[in-house]
Formats: sequence, C-alpha cells, structure tokens
Amino acid sequence: MNRHIKYLGCLLIVLLSSCHKNTEDTVIQEDQKVFLVAGQSNAMGVGDREKSIKQENIEVVEYNSQYDVIQLLNDPIGQNHLGFQQAQTGSFLAALGYEYNKLTKNKVIVVQAAKGGASLTKEAEIENWGNWSSSGSLFQNSLTKIKMMQACFLQGEIPKASIDAIFWSQGENEGQAIANQIIEKQDYKNALIQLVEKYLSHLGEVPFIIIETGRFQGDSIKDQGYKAVREAQREVAAEMENVHIGYDETELFIERHWLKDVVHYNQEALNDIGEKLAYFYVSLEE
Repeated sequence: MNRHIKYLGCLLIVLLSSCHKNTEDTVIQEDQKVFLVAGQSNAMGVGDREKSIKQENIEVVEYNSQYDVIQLLNDPIGQNHLGFQQAQTGSFLAALGYEYNKLTKNKVIVVQAAKGGASLTKEAEIENWGNWSSSGSLFQNSLTKIKMMQACFLQGEIPKASIDAIFWSQGENEGQAIANQIIEKQDYKNALIQLVEKYLSHLGEVPFIIIETGRFQGDSIKDQGYKAVREAQREVAAEMENVHIGYDETELFIERHWLKDVVHYNQEALNDIGEKLAYFYVSLEE
C-alpha cells in the first residue's frame, strides 16, 4: 500500500473512527449526509486540483473503496476501482462537500461512482468504455461501492449510512450519438427514467439531482445533440417525482470560457457547480 495513503488512513482512523473499529464510537451521526456522485467524465472531473477547494476538515470525507478507508475529501477524488476512475485532477465534489458543510455544519461522506466516457445506453457506448444500462456493469458496481461503504460504518445496532442524494452528470456520449443518428432523444430519456427508477428502488425515495449536460464547442451538429440531451433531462425532471435539475448553467460555459476543451468543464466551472449544488440541496431540505 502507498505509504502516504496508509498514513492518511491511519490518521483518519484516529480522528473519525475506522471502518474496522470495534468500539462503541462511530462516525454515524443524525446530522450526517451521504452523497452518491455518478456519471461520466464531468462527474469524475478533469479540472485542476491546484484550483480545487482544499481543507483539512475531517467532517467532509470520501469513502475509498480500493483501500476500504475514509479519507479527507480533497482532489483528486475517487479511485480507479470497480470500473470507476479518479479525478484528472480536479472535480466539483470538494466544492459540493465543503460548501454544504459550511452551510449546515452537517458531516458529509461522498461516494464517487464516475467513469470517463461512460454512456447511459448501450447503443452510445464507445470502445467498451462502460455503460449504465442493464447490459453494463456501472450501475451494479455503484451499488457494490455503496454496500462496501455501509459495511464500513455498520457497528451493531447503529443505523446504516444510507444515501441521502444522488448527483448525476452524464449525457455527452448520448449527445454525440443523437447527432450521429445512432439513437434519438427519446432513447436517452427512456434510459434516464429507467436508471432513476432502479436507483430509487434500491436506495429509497432520495433526490436524484441532475447537472445538465453542457455544450459541444466547435461543432454545431454535435451541439444540437447535446441540446437534445438537456431537453430530455428537463423533461424527466418535470415528469418524475424526486428528480431535479440541480444545475442548469452548463450551456453558458462557452461564453464564460469555462470549458477545458470541447466538452469538459474547467475547475472554475466545477467549483461553481459544486457550490451551487450545495445551495440547491439545502433548498430541498427546507
């Protein structure tokens, strides 16, 4: 095991209580929130860790499934494990966790389940990069990671660390597939509905919060495909209970110069997403 990771894990065992601790103490608290973050590369984050939010706040952590430890929520967040990927190198998760903690004083645990290039539908999958449909493994792997996190915290009669919200950022693959006439907007919409229903059936009636898919810079045909994905996301949010558009400013990122390349959000954008998602989730709790 990497010496730095081992040291950090041991440090947090002392500060937070360990996944393997056998005392009566636990990090499970009534004021604790557990967030699942899922999707593809903009959920994973391809920003800049040097511009990401950094704090030594032990009440804002992530579950590391690779080493089965709790660690501080600092970029690069996530692990190359269970088919998911670590941020390359900054994400919106630190801003989300720390801003929410600042607003509410609640403890935060993030479970990152994001994979670059992952599609929602099998038809839009590229080069076996993974998909979230029933033909792929990512949905089931996200449940596995959640169960691992819950087992980490179970201590006798103490309540399990159930998921309090799902944050979803995905759709770029389908935007290009729509542009290339491989699928239609309705195909993405149907797949998104099915995904939401599967998550809610497993995790309960928790908020499914969508970060709208952004734009494709420099290709008007692909950009129209991305627009169709946003329209589908808005329709699902309007038609289904527990589904919300938590962030709807991504279509402005070209004008704001917030794209790192033709599709990926830079760290300024990611920090804005995380901060405003925290405010949005607080508004749902009121």
